[in-house]
Amino acid sequence: MVGKHISYSEWKNWYICPQYHKLTYIDKVKHFEGNIHTAFGKALHTVCELTLSKPDKYRGPGKIDKLVQEQFVKEMKALPLDTKIVAKKDFNLEEWLVKGTEIIPDLYHTLSDKFGKLGTDWHVLKAEEKLYEPITEFEESEKKFKGFIDLVVMSEKDKKIHLIDWKTCSWGWQPKKKSDKILSYQLVFYKHFYAQKYEVDPKDIECHFVLLKRTAKPGKKVEFIRVTAAKKRTTDALSELTKALHNINKGNYTKNRSACVDCKDRFGTCEFYNTEHCI
Repeated sequence: MVGKHISYSEWKNWYICPQYHKLTYIDKVKHFEGNIHTAFGKALHTVCELTLSKPDKYRGPGKIDKLVQEQFVKEMKALPLDTKIVAKKDFNLEEWLVKGTEIIPDLYHTLSDKFGKLGTDWHVLKAEEKLYEPITEFEESEKKFKGFIDLVVMSEKDKKIHLIDWKTCSWGWQPKKKSDKILSYQLVFYKHFYAQKYEVDPKDIECHFVLLKRTAKPGKKVEFIRVTAAKKRTTDALSELTKALHNINKGNYTKNRSACVDCKDRFGTCEFYNTEHCI
């Protein structure tokens, strides 16, 4: 069944391969359910959200370390059993916890370097800002864009709203990934629909990916990557979004055979490759 909304992740899966989109979103075939990397990322996302939105509760002595441990254990427990067995066999989980606790202080220092003093030079407007906005550019049927912005802050220095999306990684991103058009569309969409939701001039909104680097040295574990979302890029992104919605509505699910193996956007071979679902 075609849904009433679409997210960036759903759009990206359709863009990579419409047939993959059909299997996962329409046919509901079981697919990738996470691993130690996604568990670590989810845990860090929650820690960032809670410590920045409720600092009095979560940033006392020892509280951050405890929170990192609680969230990482929680996300690891949620993984499929076979995935947990592999993680415990192949990785030093205690080491991952240490890396997680090292990232958070670096994050506070980086935010201070970027915006100044929290509460004076900048303010948290919302952590996990929900978007559920009409896609007015698509006229064939009623569709909404669904998404969650990790952090929204107001800077008193430049009088702008800054949308931030956390990205956990190992040591960082290559220049090619930093400039990847499809990856940038996530924040382009967020900016467009945030501006629509609050009737804010897009010129007053800035967008950033913030890399949380697990294996980088202390002091270099966090990096801001600014994403521009000017009018042409926004128009191009919305054009791709409406194109996907048109084809989803029509049931057009052509297989992108170039994405079956060595897919840069899905980290290698498609999980359905050479299975009964691969046609």
